[in-house]
Amino acid sequence: MEAEETKELIISSLECQGFRFQNGKILPPENLDKENIRTLHCTAVNYKIERSKEWLKQKEPQLLKRIAAGNEINPLKICPRLVLVQPDSDDELLFRYVSLHWSIPVSSGYGRRLRFLVVDEQNEKLIGIIYLAP
Repeated sequence: MEAEETKELIISSLECQGFRFQNGKILPPENLDKENIRTLHCTAVNYKIERSKEWLKQKEPQLLKRIAAGNEINPLKICPRLVLVQPDSDDELLFRYVSLHWSIPVSSGYGRRLRFLVVDEQNEKLIGIIYLAP
């Protein structure tokens, strides 16, 4: 693909997401409320999900077993525990799966990143995830 063709594709994609161009500068979309920010990230989220489709089909049944159904939760007995996600582990697969369902994509950026699962000790089911990055 030619450089000019690539540039046009990038500009077109940014315009579809609501970015504006003025005096050679890229300006963010106007009215960036919470819903518009979600919409802005929709392209990236959908891309990550599409790239992961085959992996999701294969792993989803096993991963869903680690997420509680409503009848498996006793609100009076919830006891959260932090679990540090280790690379190449089942916990990492669960973290990846759950983060694919966020409306804002998780960056694969550089530097130290800490990922945690929040697990309920009463049933060992996932309550949530925490992602810390610089």
